[in-house]
Amino acid sequence: MNAQQTALITGGAQGIGAKVAHTLANRGWRVLVADLNEGPAKDLAEELNSFSPAASPHLGFGVDVADEISVQALLGAVAGETDRLDGLVNCAGNILRQPAEELDIAQWRRLLDIHLTGSMLTAKAAFPLLKSSRGSIVNIASVGSTFGLPGRSAYATAKTGMLGLTRTLAVEWGVHKIRVNAVAPGYVNTEMVRSGLRNGTLNQEVLLGRTPLGRLAEPEEIANVIAFLLSPDASFIHGEVIKIDGGLTIDGTFS
Repeated sequence: MNAQQTALITGGAQGIGAKVAHTLANRGWRVLVADLNEGPAKDLAEELNSFSPAASPHLGFGVDVADEISVQALLGAVAGETDRLDGLVNCAGNILRQPAEELDIAQWRRLLDIHLTGSMLTAKAAFPLLKSSRGSIVNIASVGSTFGLPGRSAYATAKTGMLGLTRTLAVEWGVHKIRVNAVAPGYVNTEMVRSGLRNGTLNQEVLLGRTPLGRLAEPEEIANVIAFLLSPDASFIHGEVIKIDGGLTIDGTFS
């Protein structure tokens, strides 16, 4: 077993999760990438091994975070690789775009299970490793934790629930020196947002007009804040939700 700082990232093979993996590996962390799609997770780990090698290899795993047995198997495999976990980033997520009156409840349940139940299951299973290293958790909330998102009721509900999960775990696990925080990104230049722009769910002109900085975030801007929250520089930040939205949620302009 080695004492190098190690992070587990769920939903780590794409989007913000993949950028977090690159950012942490570039900063000397060992990264364990977990994703529903095991192949891309392993491919990313090999890419990290080529460009940002660690003392022990970066690894990729398959996991369905909505399934407790799958999560337990993942953490069993992780425990076979390391006796510590310094960071857990719960990035696994999906999107469901349907009017509330037409909502497919099976899809609603699946989305909540991936975002919210999955974050709880992973945190719970990772607890012994996090406790042994006084590790840190970063959950992914959203601007949808602040205001309603028409046509995305399941997503907004899950992300709002993430705030309660983050705060409650912070209160319970602070005694174990496990820090728990969340980030709440605005609209980020990822495939999830680009798909909304393509299908008309999002209007780019309106979206950028409501964002004081006038642009989308880049994934590395979110990853940098997550890396900060995992670092000793954030050692007394606990139970917080850091908005990374270009000012979207504070703009009260109505003209």
